[in-house]
Amino acid sequence: MDNSHKADIEIDYLLIVDDEEKVVDVLVKSFEEDYKILATTSPLKALSLIREQPVAVILTDERMPEMRGLKMLTEAASIRNTTVNIILTAYADVNVVIEAINSGLVYRYVVKPWDAEDLKITVRQAFERYEILRQNRLLTEQLVIKNKELHANLEELKATQQKLLRNEKMAMLGQLSASIGHELKNPLSRIKGAVSLLRDDFQPENNEAVELLRIIDNEVMISTKIINDLLDFSRERKAIFKKQYLNHIIDSTLFRLNIPKHIQVEKQLDPAIPLMELDDGQIQQIVINLIMNAVQAMENGGKLYIVTELVNGKAELIIKDTGCGMNQEQLSKIFEPLYTTKPKGIGLGMSIVKILVEKHRGTIDLQSRENIGTKVTITLPLTITN
Repeated sequence: MDNSHKADIEIDYLLIVDDEEKVVDVLVKSFEEDYKILATTSPLKALSLIREQPVAVILTDERMPEMRGLKMLTEAASIRNTTVNIILTAYADVNVVIEAINSGLVYRYVVKPWDAEDLKITVRQAFERYEILRQNRLLTEQLVIKNKELHANLEELKATQQKLLRNEKMAMLGQLSASIGHELKNPLSRIKGAVSLLRDDFQPENNEAVELLRIIDNEVMISTKIINDLLDFSRERKAIFKKQYLNHIIDSTLFRLNIPKHIQVEKQLDPAIPLMELDDGQIQQIVINLIMNAVQAMENGGKLYIVTELVNGKAELIIKDTGCGMNQEQLSKIFEPLYTTKPKGIGLGMSIVKILVEKHRGTIDLQSRENIGTKVTITLPLTITN
């Protein structure tokens, strides 16, 4: 039996459930002027109505042959846990109902035979409680949304502060590097040239001298890298994008690099990656910095993986090593200027990589575990949009 009228107190329904049709009729007539009514003699039908309609208050008998009232309310709570429940009961079942009240399943109970006015007051209070709970839920939802917005704003502010600090460090390093970079680069070039000439004069069997020259050459390479990092960090060169193949740039960069023999290189370049808008020099610098980091992390040997893939319309460059790795604290600071995990270097390599990736509208992700290795994933768009 369904009966609905316009509500004066609440737009949601009062659901009446009793296995005796005469009782249902009496209850409907008592409340039809004040509330929208759903009424049934079947608890199973009541559960169906709860699924279909916005029920605010349930008024149900406890003893019904098809299903006990408390059992029905328990199942109703799994469908719509916002209803306020009133149960009609005999004296013999009061203790059970009180336990249900203590558990929060039932709001009030009314003992049969009930007083009509007392029952109306109880139902009105149930609707008032429903409205208070509904308002509380709305306020809670709004609070959750505001908290999320606040968290997002705080994260944005934190990112802005970190960017300002990074820019301040860049300005300071720019003044420093501009004054000393070129002065150091010229003598290092002469040293490197002298080492090359000396190497030609030594016989192959003079292992000690050859090894010393190799050490000098390697130290010059490291020193030159530090100076280049300083110079690159000090000047804001605008990227010049041209249609180029990412794989070709990687191949030419690898050809120029002298990767130690104790490191095994595995290269997998996806031929499906099309022409992209890239700055050749900046991509080379990204690759050089990442590979040198990987090499320095594998002093005792290991594997270097260089992979490109076309993923969801973007190009991914993955450089992975089996080196010493980093802990979480080191990983969280790796992009900060002047932060380094190596005994040699000034901590600009990864800062430069991040800047160059961002110039290409790309993203960089680092994953690392101590004594296992590091994986760097760079994602680049195929075209650059202003």
